[in-house]
Amino acid sequence: MSKARWSLKFKAGLYVGFFTIFFIITLMAAVGFGFDRYYYFMKKEAMSEASQKISTIYREEGKPDESQLDDLSQHYALDVLIVDHGRLVYSSRPGRRVFIPPDKPPLTSHDVVVTGKEDEAAQVKNNFKMPLHVEELLDLLNGKVPDEDMLGKVELYKDMPDFEHFNLIDRIQDGTYVIISQSVAPMRENIYIVQRFIIVCGLLWLVLALIGTLFLTKRMTRPLLELKNLAVAMAHLDFSKRWQGHFNDEIGELGDSINTLAHQLDVALTALQQSNTELQKQLDKAKEVEHMRKSFLSAVSHELKTPLAIIQGYAEGLDTLDIDKATQQRYCAVIRSETQKMDKLVKDLLNLSRLETGSFKLEQTVFDFTALAEESKARFAKAIADKGITADWELPAEMNVYGDPERIDTIVTNFLSNAIDYTRSGGHIRVFADDLGTRYRISVYNEGSHIAEEYQQRIWEPFYKIDSSRARSPKRVFGGHGLGLGTVAALVKLHGEQYGVRNETDGVTFWFTLKKS
Repeated sequence: MSKARWSLKFKAGLYVGFFTIFFIITLMAAVGFGFDRYYYFMKKEAMSEASQKISTIYREEGKPDESQLDDLSQHYALDVLIVDHGRLVYSSRPGRRVFIPPDKPPLTSHDVVVTGKEDEAAQVKNNFKMPLHVEELLDLLNGKVPDEDMLGKVELYKDMPDFEHFNLIDRIQDGTYVIISQSVAPMRENIYIVQRFIIVCGLLWLVLALIGTLFLTKRMTRPLLELKNLAVAMAHLDFSKRWQGHFNDEIGELGDSINTLAHQLDVALTALQQSNTELQKQLDKAKEVEHMRKSFLSAVSHELKTPLAIIQGYAEGLDTLDIDKATQQRYCAVIRSETQKMDKLVKDLLNLSRLETGSFKLEQTVFDFTALAEESKARFAKAIADKGITADWELPAEMNVYGDPERIDTIVTNFLSNAIDYTRSGGHIRVFADDLGTRYRISVYNEGSHIAEEYQQRIWEPFYKIDSSRARSPKRVFGGHGLGLGTVAALVKLHGEQYGVRNETDGVTFWFTLKKS
């Protein structure tokens, strides 16, 4: 069973979402279960710190400095009361300032003046439950000294069901005490506000984080997707594509590495393909050589089989038959003729072998091709006349060329004998030359059947014969073993020239080129 494939964008968004939700839940739990304790601890530390500062200010001034004390109480959000030898000399509560004229005796629990509020002493008389700091204040006003183990300690008190507060009483100096208190209700309200704020900020952060993750992962995954496409192309042996990014980080280094790898693989693959192509050519050539070898052996065997059979038959006739002298002479002439054919075949094979192996050396010189053609004309005059062929020799009066005259004569002889063999009686042969500037193109035309295009390359192979009406119809004068055109091709190549064949309207033209002197 295949695993589900999640994209990198989805994974990144999922990770960020889970982390954000986990972070919000953890932070809310920390605020709900630990923040109040931490908050209370910090408030206690603040009250102790405020008490020390108040003591320092009072001792330095020798009396309460209301502006400094007001700033201090507002900074720490505390209620501060200072009692000096039974007199309330400072109160930080707004609207409850205590004014003590210098000529009046100290205030007691019966004559504490609290502006805007009922007399706290009256509350005592009416048996109301008073906050701890008020009770401590009354005790100090009545001259009661607090216990030593209570001094400097911050305690949490619940004087009424809905009223909790921190309280601290400490000695400033002999006979002078400070009372500091702070309600817990505002702290709890602050904690609740903080929790709600964290939830709102967390949700907002979650939305922003998901959006930011979407854009960030899109930006980060774009080059990765490009690199993936490059890798896929390389997997399909396409090394033409390249990384086009311009990053200076690990992705950029990876892209550069892939470019280098693609280039090296491209070079290696190109070299391998070239090697494979060359190897395939060599294999094809080897197969072709093997095929030619087998064909060659078959052709040679066939060419030798007939004359050998004739020689054997006539030799047996000479040995076993009682024949007259004239018949014996005729038998010997046949044997001699077949032996000459075999000798010519062997010589042609040796020459062709020497030509193909490159061991045949030319003796090139400047000579008049027209004169050489006249010799061929005289040599083939009887054969042409016997078949009633019309021959036109359209050559310049003088035609100086550079080559091996003997080998060029072999080429012309093969072309002429081939043309005579494949021209019907009463047909037409034409020998002519075209001036190509630095070369002559010498052509031999014969009237007759066309050579199909698929055979026009094969006819230059040794022993190759076309199985067509061209090969069957005319009565051949010179015959042959199929080595003539193969010899022509080898000789022309050895001269560094070109050769070919083309079909005309009513015949075929064989041609080759020769360099001018």
